[in-house]
Amino acid sequence: MRICVTGARGMLGQQIVETATALGHTVIPWVRPTADVTQLESISQRAMQDAPDCIINCAAWTDVDGAETNAAAAYLANYIGARNVATVAANRGIRLVHISTDFVYPGDIHRPLLECDSTDPKSVYGMSKLAGEDAVLTQCPSAVIIRTGYIFGKHGANLIDKIATGIKSGYTMQFVTDQWITPTSTTLLADASLEFCHSATVGTYHVTHRGGCSTYEMASLIAELTPGTGSVINTTLAEWEPIQSARCQAVGRQLAKRPVYSVLNTDKYDQVASLEAVVTWQDAIRSYLRRSNA
Repeated sequence: MRICVTGARGMLGQQIVETATALGHTVIPWVRPTADVTQLESISQRAMQDAPDCIINCAAWTDVDGAETNAAAAYLANYIGARNVATVAANRGIRLVHISTDFVYPGDIHRPLLECDSTDPKSVYGMSKLAGEDAVLTQCPSAVIIRTGYIFGKHGANLIDKIATGIKSGYTMQFVTDQWITPTSTTLLADASLEFCHSATVGTYHVTHRGGCSTYEMASLIAELTPGTGSVINTTLAEWEPIQSARCQAVGRQLAKRPVYSVLNTDKYDQVASLEAVVTWQDAIRSYLRRSNA
């Protein structure tokens, strides 16, 4: 296939380019300034020039806290950009896979979330991404939206690496016991995105590794697997949020409200995926750290 990847310099975009290339696809990275998703004419011209079979839209404003004080920029990338890409895909009959986030949920349902659960984002980032989802499905009803969260991978800064570096450097780090997530590797998301390029399925799918954990549980596993004198200690959101808010304010930002619970139910994706085996978040982190330390 001929696949165009927006946001191809980002952590996920780079992994998709790498994986798709290895599979023999013709991959065309779309990056600014030559392909700017916030400019409809720019994307239209590139689509005409490159004639892709599929577009994977990874372009996004991902600075969650920065979005609170720069809402216009967040909406420009996450809403206008998504709408532009969807418009071009629909007009030219191009398959579209759009990457979204677990931040569209309010985080007050304490069970693995279904695609049909009510959305009610509590942050500007989440609101802008939900607006992007709505625009994609309005402009291009045949698109696939992937909701995911807590992404890590080798092509960009991520919390897994930061924790491992802290352990090696002898730091003591605090993580909360009352916020639940699912760490998700870019390799899984790249595989899923490319699978959807070939598929005729439409609509919204959750794609994460299996299971969920508190951020403290995740950090504890990384500490267990990483040699070093550092350690992790537990805290609660009530204790952690005021400290983080003060740190944000010190650099001119506002702390964004995160979902307290954002573990995603992946049964819908599992029914259409060609999975050889279910990979838990623990196994994904183990595998990532082994490769990182090799």
